[in-house]
Amino acid sequence: MARRMNLRILKKLSKRAAPLLPLLDDRRMQFRSERWDNYHGMLIRDRTCWNRSRCHATFQGYGDDIVFDTRAGYRVRMRPPVHPLKGTMMVGATSGYYEPEWDEECAWSALVGIVHAETTDWSTYPDVGNSRRFNGVGDIFRAAHELIADRPKGTPA
Repeated sequence: MARRMNLRILKKLSKRAAPLLPLLDDRRMQFRSERWDNYHGMLIRDRTCWNRSRCHATFQGYGDDIVFDTRAGYRVRMRPPVHPLKGTMMVGATSGYYEPEWDEECAWSALVGIVHAETTDWSTYPDVGNSRRFNGVGDIFRAAHELIADRPKGTPA
């Protein structure tokens, strides 16, 4: 959505998205993330906030890693961050019966998921698509406010 999504922008968008989630019937617990303890569940493509570390000279990398050699002769591994900044609004809940597991994501990705699910046109089944186009974060927030306004007044939030 955002052209240069970084962890700081993700924190701000999650702060704006958190109050809208209960109005859209998201009953999961909301909390602020701790440092190095939570996972935001998104791919952050802005390389200015990627994690950098030295690695063995024969290391090739995994998935989204970028591995390069420096002029000083060291091999460096860059990878996208998986932990949000401290204080980012998160939503989470346990799921499962015999072995329940904790599942969490940032409030922004939860809002995007709800808006996309609500605006998907399922009547054209094999060729399912969104009934509207989202060009930026403002379109997501406008759609969320419209979904909240379209709900009947008597239904519990």
